Amino acid sequence: MLTLKDMNPRVLAAEYAVRGPIVQRAQELERRPERSSTATSAIRSPEQKPLRYLRQGLSLLENPELLDSPSTVSSYPKDIVSRVRQILKAYPDGTGAYTQSSGIPFIRQAVAEFITRRDGIPADKDRILLTDERARARRAVIIALVASPSDGVMIPIPQYPLYSATLALYGGAQIGYYLDEDNRWQLNQAILTASIDEAIAKALSLKPLW
Repeated sequence: MLTLKDMNPRVLAAEYAVRGPIVQRAQELERRPERSSTATSAIRSPEQKPLRYLRQGLSLLENPELLDSPSTVSSYPKDIVSRVRQILKAYPDGTGAYTQSSGIPFIRQAVAEFITRRDGIPADKDRILLTDERARARRAVIIALVASPSDGVMIPIPQYPLYSATLALYGGAQIGYYLDEDNRWQLNQAILTASIDEAIAKALSLKPLW
């Protein structure tokens, strides 16, 4: 019989608080007749409704035949109908098909152009990777950078447990640092330097990832 002692010790070391006792208690409260919206705020905004713009756009992308029905199209905002037609023109295969692993090219191009406009830094679509969620992107970056237990990643404290759990799973070192509370919770170079100096002092073999 498979028991905990047979599991990968790194999996057992990975703690993910948003799936722990707090969320379990919130779920218990949600099942009560006098359910409170406070209970749902453990891992998401309380009672947040899905964005209508996204739902309407996706409904047309998932079923493009709706665009052929004037009565149906008239019930949608004109800007959403126009945007969906642009997307389908650039990507006639529509949703539901496999794409390039880095993401649909014309969307990556749009992202690159946005970054260039916003930041004034030339961006190349071929150096942009799209993921289905932010957590997956963060995890991919950590996995790519951590090659050994001596590789460290600086993490703000308190931190989202995805970072510490991913480091535990893949054998990296966590270097915690605090934000400057007296300066609107900004980064503080002195605090960052002190944090990494302390980490290096504890493990001389530790090398930070920048």
